[in-house]
Amino acid sequence: MPKVLFIDDDEGIRKVFSILLRKEGYQVFTAENGEEGLKIFKQEIPPIVIADVKMPGINGIEVLKRVKEINPEAEVIIITGHGDMNSAIEALKLDASDFLPKPVKLEALSVALKRAQKKLELRRKLKEYTHNLENLVRERTEELQRAQEQIKTFYEVSRYVSENTSLKETIDFILKKIKEMVNYDYALPLIFNSKKYNFVNIEGYDSPNILGNWTQAYSIASMTEPIDMKRWRSKKLPLTGSLKKFSYISSIPIVKEKEVMGSIILASYNSGSFSAQNMRFIYLMLSQTSGVIKRIILQNEQLERLHNQIKMLSGYGDIIGKDPKMQRIYQLILDIAPSNATVLIQGESGTGKELVARAIHMNSPRKDKPFVVVNCSAYPQALIESELFGYEKGAFTGATQRKLGRFEIAHEGTIFLDEVSEIPFPSQVKILRFLQFQEFERLGGTETIKVNVRVIAATNKDLNEEVKKGNFREDLYYRLNVIPINLPPLRERKGDIPLLAEYFLKRLSTKSGKGIKELSPSAMQSLINYNWPGNVRELENVLEYAFVLTKGKVIGAKALPPALRSSDISWNKDKIASLEDNEKKFLIEMLNEFNWNKLQVAKRLGISRSTLYAKLKKYKLKAPVQK
Repeated sequence: MPKVLFIDDDEGIRKVFSILLRKEGYQVFTAENGEEGLKIFKQEIPPIVIADVKMPGINGIEVLKRVKEINPEAEVIIITGHGDMNSAIEALKLDASDFLPKPVKLEALSVALKRAQKKLELRRKLKEYTHNLENLVRERTEELQRAQEQIKTFYEVSRYVSENTSLKETIDFILKKIKEMVNYDYALPLIFNSKKYNFVNIEGYDSPNILGNWTQAYSIASMTEPIDMKRWRSKKLPLTGSLKKFSYISSIPIVKEKEVMGSIILASYNSGSFSAQNMRFIYLMLSQTSGVIKRIILQNEQLERLHNQIKMLSGYGDIIGKDPKMQRIYQLILDIAPSNATVLIQGESGTGKELVARAIHMNSPRKDKPFVVVNCSAYPQALIESELFGYEKGAFTGATQRKLGRFEIAHEGTIFLDEVSEIPFPSQVKILRFLQFQEFERLGGTETIKVNVRVIAATNKDLNEEVKKGNFREDLYYRLNVIPINLPPLRERKGDIPLLAEYFLKRLSTKSGKGIKELSPSAMQSLINYNWPGNVRELENVLEYAFVLTKGKVIGAKALPPALRSSDISWNKDKIASLEDNEKKFLIEMLNEFNWNKLQVAKRLGISRSTLYAKLKKYKLKAPVQK
């Protein structure tokens, strides 16, 4: 309902027009003079004012001036006396909407009021149009500025990444540029390796494992379009680990010609941080850089392969050897490390089974997680289960507090079950259940604990034979023997003895500072002639023995232990019938040297006491009766 202020000193005219104008649908305010009219105008701000020219005090022309000062957009209709053209002209000069001569007719006043309303409406529309035009110009200007910034960002990112060979530095720079556009609080790059079976580890960023598991991370990184928070929830994608605390998450894929290279997850505490326009630009920018990211990944993988090939010429980490048998093992380590498959390492004592297990772990995605070693031969049946599965307080006498088992400690990492053949038969069924479901209960507890552990087992026995003898469960054997690795004994790769000797001497020299770096030809020949029943571990012990006794810079044959210098042990095929004869004679010699101290003999040979006792039983060797 439009407001109208009617100012006239004639009370009768005020009342008549007040009634008539209300019938016309106006909200009418009246005043008998200019002072009262201006007071009402300031309070009500009516858009239309009707004022008589001739009034005591402030006249109509002065009212017009002051109303325009207060609100220039107000429409003022002036009522003049008959033939008073001077007042009418002056009113029009002062921007009066209209003037009406007395006596005022209702029809004329209605027409003037409609004209005033049209002017008001026209002015409102013009103001709205001007406002919209200004907003449009501002938006277009901002869009142009944003486009300029985006072009600049495109250029800077393209130039930087094209000259870079570091994936970390490339991702750091891209995220720095994204930060200039989007106020994110957390970023997680998920970049596939070239084969798409794993993610590339990027220093300084969380592991994809925070997304729950590899399958969930893979599903997120494989999306071909940006995902906002709404789609994230609708697809029931995980909100775990570091992501739980954020109110908004978006995943932007890195796509090269329909090939998804991975994605970058951005998260923020503020849900209004990411606009669809910004996400689209980031998507285009990542697509632009995807080719360079792919090139860097391929180059890094090629360099790693070359590096591994170079390492494999002489060894793999602490595993030394260039024998073809060892080369095949190095390649097998590389092939199986990225998977979670169970591995069974078989080989004689001292062949390096734990080193192989560590190499598998260190080349796997679990390398930053625990590597837990359990020597199964060190625990009797009463203790092996509490060691592996842990126990609750009060589970048995002496259990004064809860203890975590090795499987639980190894969560997300690798557990190495050494001498797995020594696990008592009754306990093997629990190990089998763990391998099937990766879950267990602590002794004395009822809570089922689920873990994520890779299992690598090792034994110096032929497990297949142990199964036939009834000493080992057949179903557990097949669960462990998913990927078998058979380590050759040192006597089958004697060409590696010089390499091993050089490695051990270098390590001993570094530790002691003695500077002994080589063996004499006769000493080296003695090492090569020897049959090494204790394998690499025995070789290491022998060299340490000789290293300590040597005074000069070269280890001679005289510094070697008596067993290696004995003329009785020449290992000539013509003199000795079989390897078993050799081993038996060697054991007798070592036992005599240490006065049948079995602990010392086992330490010198680098084997467990249970293995030594098994060999004594095999060859029916007993300590001589003391007289």
